[in-house]
Amino acid sequence: MSAPIRHSAIALFIFIVASCRATTLPAPATSIVAPAPSPAVSTAVAGPALPMPDPLRFQQDILLEGVFDEPTEIAVARDGRVFIAERPGTLTVYDPRTRTQRLIARLPVNHDDENGLIGLALDPGFEENHWIYVNYSRSVGLHHRLARFTLDGDSLRDEHMLLEVKFDTGCCHTGGSIAFDGAGHLFVSYGDNTNPFIAGNFAPIDPTPEKFRADALRSAGNTNDLRGKILRITPTPEGTYTIPTGNLFANAADGRPEIYVMGNRNPYRISVDRHTGFLYWGEVGPDAYRDSTLGSRGYDEVNQARRAGNFGWPMFVGDNQPYRNYNFTTGELHEFFDPAHPVNASPNNTGATVLPPAQPAMIYYPYGPSEKFPLVGEGGRAAMAGPVYHFGDYAGSAVRLPEYYDGKFIHYDWMRGWIMATTLSSAGDFVRMEPFLSQFAFDHPMDMELGADGSLYVLEYGTYWSARNPNARLSRITYHPGNRPPVARLTATRTVGAAPLTTELSAEQSFDRDPGDSLRFIWSIPGAPDVEGARIAHTFATSGTYHVRVRVRDRAGAETEASTDVRVGNAPPKVTLNVEGNRTFYWDTAAVRYDVQVADAEDGWLNRGIDARRVAVTLDYVGGTATSATSVAGRQPPLPTDGLSRIKKSDCLACHGVEQASVGPAYVRVAQRYAGQPDARQRLMAKIVSGGSGVWGDRMMPPHPSLTTDDTRAIVEYILSLNATAARLPVHGGAPLTQHVASPGGAYHLKATYADRPRHGIGSLADTAEVVLRSPRVLMRDATSLKNVGLKSGAGPDNAARLQATVYRDTAYFSPGRFDLTGVARVTLDLRSPKLRHPFTLELRADSAAGPLLGSAEVKPAVGDQWYTQSIVLSASGEHTLFVVLRSPAEKIGQFNPLVTVDAMHFERAQTMSPQQ
Repeated sequence: MSAPIRHSAIALFIFIVASCRATTLPAPATSIVAPAPSPAVSTAVAGPALPMPDPLRFQQDILLEGVFDEPTEIAVARDGRVFIAERPGTLTVYDPRTRTQRLIARLPVNHDDENGLIGLALDPGFEENHWIYVNYSRSVGLHHRLARFTLDGDSLRDEHMLLEVKFDTGCCHTGGSIAFDGAGHLFVSYGDNTNPFIAGNFAPIDPTPEKFRADALRSAGNTNDLRGKILRITPTPEGTYTIPTGNLFANAADGRPEIYVMGNRNPYRISVDRHTGFLYWGEVGPDAYRDSTLGSRGYDEVNQARRAGNFGWPMFVGDNQPYRNYNFTTGELHEFFDPAHPVNASPNNTGATVLPPAQPAMIYYPYGPSEKFPLVGEGGRAAMAGPVYHFGDYAGSAVRLPEYYDGKFIHYDWMRGWIMATTLSSAGDFVRMEPFLSQFAFDHPMDMELGADGSLYVLEYGTYWSARNPNARLSRITYHPGNRPPVARLTATRTVGAAPLTTELSAEQSFDRDPGDSLRFIWSIPGAPDVEGARIAHTFATSGTYHVRVRVRDRAGAETEASTDVRVGNAPPKVTLNVEGNRTFYWDTAAVRYDVQVADAEDGWLNRGIDARRVAVTLDYVGGTATSATSVAGRQPPLPTDGLSRIKKSDCLACHGVEQASVGPAYVRVAQRYAGQPDARQRLMAKIVSGGSGVWGDRMMPPHPSLTTDDTRAIVEYILSLNATAARLPVHGGAPLTQHVASPGGAYHLKATYADRPRHGIGSLADTAEVVLRSPRVLMRDATSLKNVGLKSGAGPDNAARLQATVYRDTAYFSPGRFDLTGVARVTLDLRSPKLRHPFTLELRADSAAGPLLGSAEVKPAVGDQWYTQSIVLSASGEHTLFVVLRSPAEKIGQFNPLVTVDAMHFERAQTMSPQQ
């Protein structure tokens, strides 16, 4: 997509923004009447209430992972085979009998922007005729093609082109999903193929001839255009199609007869209830964060069509919230569009002027909280439609979803990662929604389909857009009301090395949720007979990659599997990085002496087979803010993973990589752009919260109002830290420690990496050794192992606000972290005793609160609510997890009368102490 994503820090191909402009429309003339019903909220639900299923009886089996390149849609055959489409044109099949994936075809596709292989479905008679339908963007010409192939063994033959839809170059919105109903009608969706960035974030209805790509009235609002539509056709055995009765336009003069639903922005994933024939789809909506004079803020929609209709885009959104006609040239505002009488007077429109009445969405939600549908949360949006589940369709299955979900509609959000089960009335009206499978974590769920046994297959796209994500995966969800299958876990002491390679394989971490159940373990190793045992050893004598499996079977015969690859033929190298003195702290600007050693079983040793020039030794400095009273909350350098961990918990990685661009720029590029700008932190924090565009092009970065100030601050600190420039160093010498003078409080990363040469079919293997030297001032905001200690925000001695460790009981302890104490002669703590000022004992202990005593002091708090210091002479060396233990005989210590607050610890060398100490 020329950047496809949007909802998050821009967002998915599926999900691109919109804008609003148009010319004045004339009064409506005659109207085409073919409305779909408005889905009203109802409380009438068929059938008795059933108890909520036990979440522990659901099982998720990962079928494939790390083998996909942008998976888009799946189709499940009755025999359990799963066909998977990938956007660059690859079609594969997962075979449950062999638990392997096989290549079916590589279709020549145009996968620029959002294009590619985007839709897949099996014919209702697939078991007999072997027909597969695909929707793909042809590599020659600007067309989306809906085609039928015949599966012959593991290859495709005999292509029949059913229809082609011409599209304009540039983004955005392909749609592309395919689904059959119970009567053999084929539904296929297409997006509006409109660039919303030219027009802004509301309705893209720019009539200017040279800006036709920004006019969705030429496509979604055009009855003579198949874009921005969901079509319904009936395929014939000859490879053509007929038009079923009941489509939107019975008269060809009114519109294309294939159109079932019009007025769509990006109906990326659709489904059809084969019992009722109702069509469902997720509509990825525009990016406007607030209502304006141009019209409504953006909503994503989850729609239901019980019969053909117009769902309003680009004139309306959500529950028919209107947009306003707007003259792009003069800036003149005109009337709002009328959902009862929509009129398309765009000069780019080639169809009817008067359109069918607009139908409201069943479910709709904005970036911010939704009052009507609060469970959907807030943040980036990308609505998708899954199946409607019918319990009775899978009679006799031991793994079907529970009856509790009978008749419920499953839908999900690609950006937010949740799945919902929505209860419908007997008429199909919305009743309520509830979280579904929330006990599992899904990374951008892309498609869902029910298997012939009532299990649910889930396709996940993975973290980054437009990337071959190692965490893209296919999984199967089953439910076990009786005996539950075991959970298989596999570990190996070695998974790579030279031949012969001996490794210990263990399934001892496997378990069964049923009390008293017993387990059997069957190991399958290529070239060797199966062997049983919870733990085995095996020697791989020859080079190659071996797929090792363990099957874990319970007493009732239920079985699950875990596997790993063992790569034999190349031993990994070993890199050692030695430094003189302390390996945790720096104190001055003197260079740290270091020495790198490298050994590899095949390549040799450093300067004896291994060229020193192939060893990368670098020194990075990550600037900090910990000592500046005017810095952002006086935080410690973000070299742990604080900011990165918060990024991973948000939706930001859908659009940004750390070192690779996605829809948005790589974080390294952001850090470089904002380097040296005094207001960079404030600007970036505001941008994350409020969203916007213009810095990196016209892609819209959505707002993140739910992120706290603490979240955004940590994220920005992490991003800006990536601008550190790495100095290349020799394998032996002195690394200069000077950069902390200009940017105090940061840390130096001294790193050595060597990648060996590929051997015996095993690629290059690398090893890295790293030493991080940090500021000797350690803030207590990251303290762990707390007992009778709370982390509470307050102003430190430098007046900067941050979390501090506050003691609420007479015996308490916490750990500030693990440190090398070599050469540390004294530790000084910043303390404050705000009220009672009881004397107390302060101890420093190694590795636990009851560990060896390293030093102690009797503390007499300073008078008045003020910061003071207490020093403790230390007697220790080597690495230890340090514990701070505090004891006091005083009474009346509690939450409102704390004993003491600790802000920071300062680790000092012997030469920094005065002679009398």
